[in-house]
Amino acid sequence: MSDVNDPNDVEYQRLKLEKSRFRYDVLKWAMIVIGAITSFYVIDLGKLKLEEFRSRAENQRALLQSYLTATESVQPDVWKRKLRVLQSFSSDESIRAWAKEELENLELFAERDALYRETLKVASQLVSEGAMKDPKRIAARARYEQLYWADLPFAKESDAVVRAMVAFRNALIEAEKNPNNAGFWHNLDIALITLSHTLRDSQSSKTK
Repeated sequence: MSDVNDPNDVEYQRLKLEKSRFRYDVLKWAMIVIGAITSFYVIDLGKLKLEEFRSRAENQRALLQSYLTATESVQPDVWKRKLRVLQSFSSDESIRAWAKEELENLELFAERDALYRETLKVASQLVSEGAMKDPKRIAARARYEQLYWADLPFAKESDAVVRAMVAFRNALIEAEKNPNNAGFWHNLDIALITLSHTLRDSQSSKTK
């Protein structure tokens, strides 16, 4: 009777071959299962990434649409609130940088708007020929010079405003030199109207 553990025995060789086949089959199916699991994971991960991208894109679109809708209003404070939301919650670095730049531009717009309004108020106090020695007029005259030489240039007044300010100041000087000449005061009134229109048009163009 032959020994099954004898390396030369046919049964031993057959058993050894079957074991090898079994291990191969187990390894093959294990690789198939691992491959399937990996494929499903990659597919699911890809779907998740795609959904996240779509969600972010939709959020960016909604935020931008909200800002564009806000700009239909002529209220810069509303624009600022929307821009701050974009700057805080946008995941896009370029959008955050753009929102920051827009906020800075709006701050400059608000500063210039306040100065334009003050300039018009101050200038309107200087066209009365019967109040040359009025303390309020004297104070307004000094303030106009400050606006003319410092505040408006610092706020980057428009070229049209520069010309209107120069024209008003020239007319003002002529009227002050000739306080009894009604023609010069009339010219000053016209210069004030021109300045008023120029300030309005210059600032409204920034909101378009």
